[in-house]
Order: sequence, then C-alpha cells, then structure tokens
Amino acid sequence: MNNKRNNLENILYRIVEEVSKENAPIVFKGGLAINDIISHENSSNNVERKTVDIDANWTGNVDHNQITKTFEKAIKRVNPNYEIELYRLPEERKSMGYKILDNNIVITKIDLDIKNNPFYVIYRINDIDVKYSSKEKIMADKLSALSNEHPFRRAKDLLDIYLILEIENIGFSKIEKILKYDNRKLGNFSTMIGNIQQMKDSYESLNGITNKPEFSEVWSKVKNYLINNKLIEDNKSEKNS
Repeated sequence: MNNKRNNLENILYRIVEEVSKENAPIVFKGGLAINDIISHENSSNNVERKTVDIDANWTGNVDHNQITKTFEKAIKRVNPNYEIELYRLPEERKSMGYKILDNNIVITKIDLDIKNNPFYVIYRINDIDVKYSSKEKIMADKLSALSNEHPFRRAKDLLDIYLILEIENIGFSKIEKILKYDNRKLGNFSTMIGNIQQMKDSYESLNGITNKPEFSEVWSKVKNYLINNKLIEDNKSEKNS
C-alpha cells in the first residue's frame, strides 16, 4: 500500500478493490488511476495528487438498480455503516452520480460515465484484478480537454500529462487511435498556448499535491511533447511566456 495515502484515499481504494471483486464491467480513471499507475510504473516519482472521489467508466448494460446493488454490496464490505445514494441519472453529456454516506454525512462521490472503454490496463492489487484507464487513454482525455476553450479549469490535466510523460514518451499514433474510437478531434491549443501566465496562475493555485513540480518544468515537458508531435508550432509556443 502507498504509505502517502490519507484515510479517505485508503477508503476510496478499498471501494475500488471491493467493486472489482464483483467482476463489475467498470474501468477506473481519474486521480486514483493516475496515482496507482505512477506507483506501479515509476516508483521513483514522489509526486502524488490527492483525490476525494472516484471516477470510472461503466462499460456494461445500464440497469440502474443492478449498478446500485453492485456498489452497495461492495461498500458494505468496506464499512457496514456506509450507505449509497443515487443522486444523478445519466443524461446526454452527464455522468451517473452516487454519494456514499456515513451516518448521513457524504464522505465521497462516485462519478460514473456510461461509456465503453476498451483502453485499460489490469493491475493485480491485494490479489484482486483492478482495471484502470491506460496511460494512452488518460493522455487522450487530458489532451482533448486542454486543446479546447477552457484550459484554465484543467490545470490538473496539465500535471497529469507531465506525470505520464515522466513514465513514458507515448507515441501520438496510439492517442490518435483512441481519439478516433471516441469520435473526438483535438482543438488547436491556441487558448492554452496564448495565455501561459493564466495557465501558470491556475496551476500554482492547485492544492492537495504532494511534491508539486515547478510550473516551468511541467510546462516545458508538455509543450515539447506538443511541438514534437506537431500539435502546435514551435514559434507559437513562447507567446506570452
């Protein structure tokens, strides 16, 4: 177990493991996936971003009652006092949402995208097979978010890309295949590249990150990846820097 985890994170990972025991059609993503991927593939990296909820893709049949029962069974094994509450049904562009409560106090939420995700890795954790989004899938999601209109809200995505590139310089052809599967196209990154100071301010305001690297280091690695893969032009990358 990662000794840097706080009590809530230990609970979240327990839930992940217990849900995985149910052989549920689920692929976990978000901060939990990032941290576990780093700990398995780059143990020398001491950066860790704290997380307070669970993000996942539900990849099977959508039966709200059955999904709820699956989670309920799992969380009761974590703590018999925990309750689960469905507070948001999936709609267009909205995920399914659950609250997990302890004595009527919300301790965490589960954000569940009802969407297939064949791009995953399996880690054996405490004798349980846990599915996480692959590094390539995470990169595709993060690049897509940063390439469009509101990158200042996505400073954590900038950090996540940096952390993945610290593990592996992933070939862009792999990311292109995922984007094509998801029927997505990258934007031109113009808002992000044209407003570096705002990106820096947003990044530096991020909390809950242990051993957070300097913005200049993160920016340089991500920028060079974009340049090397011809996603931005070199002469545009220094604007407003």
